[in-house]
Amino acid sequence: MSQPVFVLIRPQMGENIGAAARAMWNFGLDRMRITAPRDGWPNQKAVAMASGAGRLLDEAGLFDTTAAALEDRTHVFATTARPRGLTKPVVTPERAMQMASEMIAKGDKVAVISENHPDFLAAYVAVTGLGAIPAPINYRIAPEVMADVVARSDSKTLLLGDAALDHADLFRTVVDDIVTIGDGAPQGLPRLSDLLADTPPDPPQGQDGTTIMLHTSGTTGKPKGALRSLFGMEERAIEQRFRPDDRALSALPICLSAGCTYTLLPLYLGASVYLMRRFDGAAALRLIEDERLTATMLLPAMLQRMVEAEGFASADLSSLRTLQSGGGEMYLDLKRAALDKFGDALMIYAASSEAGPYANLTARDLRRNLAGNCVGRPFFGVELKLLDDDGNEVPQGEVGEICTRSESRYDGYYKDEALTAETRRGDYLTVGDLGRIDDEGLLWFTGRKRDIIKSGGINVYAPEIEEALAGHPAIAEAHCIGLPDPHWTEAICAVIVPAPGAQLTAADVIAHAETRLDRYKRPRRVVFMTAVPRNLTGRVLKAELKEAVLALPEEETQ
Repeated sequence: MSQPVFVLIRPQMGENIGAAARAMWNFGLDRMRITAPRDGWPNQKAVAMASGAGRLLDEAGLFDTTAAALEDRTHVFATTARPRGLTKPVVTPERAMQMASEMIAKGDKVAVISENHPDFLAAYVAVTGLGAIPAPINYRIAPEVMADVVARSDSKTLLLGDAALDHADLFRTVVDDIVTIGDGAPQGLPRLSDLLADTPPDPPQGQDGTTIMLHTSGTTGKPKGALRSLFGMEERAIEQRFRPDDRALSALPICLSAGCTYTLLPLYLGASVYLMRRFDGAAALRLIEDERLTATMLLPAMLQRMVEAEGFASADLSSLRTLQSGGGEMYLDLKRAALDKFGDALMIYAASSEAGPYANLTARDLRRNLAGNCVGRPFFGVELKLLDDDGNEVPQGEVGEICTRSESRYDGYYKDEALTAETRRGDYLTVGDLGRIDDEGLLWFTGRKRDIIKSGGINVYAPEIEEALAGHPAIAEAHCIGLPDPHWTEAICAVIVPAPGAQLTAADVIAHAETRLDRYKRPRRVVFMTAVPRNLTGRVLKAELKEAVLALPEEETQ
């Protein structure tokens, strides 16, 4: 641990300063700061009392305010020579140093649960600056799930925002320390704003070893910690046309991979970021127009809400040079509306939590390929291959598993070597998607290798929902698919085969789901069938099932 700094707050007598300096010198401590000394500075009485510790006083820092004296400090302990009529915990100097060394050490995991807030970004800078590893967690999942994720991350400290403050007692059972971020002020919990500098240092620009643990949205039913060491910021800046003078709108949840990395990118370049706590289409329109913002990234569902917002047609959005959209399929009507409004500013990307962005579709290529799910050309700095089940590269035009290699480095899933191995294809990473490359070099997304529904930008593991629904005594079979939806990209649809003789309604299915599943995992539509399509081995054919559901009259889906 580095040597502590001792700050004297408005000392009244020079002799007191000198006595403090001599005591410090006796213990090999020489870092003193002084704020607003009553009798001025330098002070000869202080030098006389220091008796041999004059060098310490010569190098002491002089500050006008306490805030200025503490601006580069992470943890602060306060002490006084006598009682001041306040009830405060008493900590000895020995215990204070022990506590400081125990708070956050290099390599420690620090969980972060918060909605979008400037303190979130300050926390990221502070934690990585200490050599620790921030672990953002989705605040929208169930409290018990959040606590489980915190525990599995092995975090000693939790930075807790307003969205989950009500569950602080639950989180105390899985972490040693809780520090609040945001605007809330719960009794008995320290605030990050009281511990951090008014002006944080520059954002970290990469270092050896893991720098962040980004949690997936649940490819195995529970969020898993994906360890990342490099984000390939230079490559992203080039591909996505970012500049240091940008004014970027950050509207995605920072707790998720795309939101975190997109918000860090402008800051990495020295650009300005306008942070939306929660997305609102009409509010986003006003903000872009009023502040003349130049860049943003939106999920297709968010972009849809912006297009549908009152005033979209007349809004002056000409300041936007870059509008990235991804995290789900963009449907034809939305593509046309976005192209008409944003023109060449529009780009569509494909990415995964592990590999980062791997393909980018410019407006030029989009205009020529409106139909279907074209995701563009390989991202700058990304090597992309399509592999068959044996690990061989497939010929052009044939479907294969999308695998990538880039400077955006993924170190594996925390404490899960088996799952990490599943993501490796030699020195390439699989993104869990299937695709083909046409004769122009454009990548087309054709399906998912794993049974995942992408709803509202969050991956939802279909077997988890199916297992929960199948627990109902009146349900013989439950199968989940994603149906096209302009607001959610894919709406979760439960296809139910009732038990023989059972009386079951869609409301019964939804009510059952509400007791067993997080809100974002619950079906939005229910379809009843007597049988579902299967292959010769009995496996459900999800693609054929989806086609069958889409062919049903609207009144037969509830």
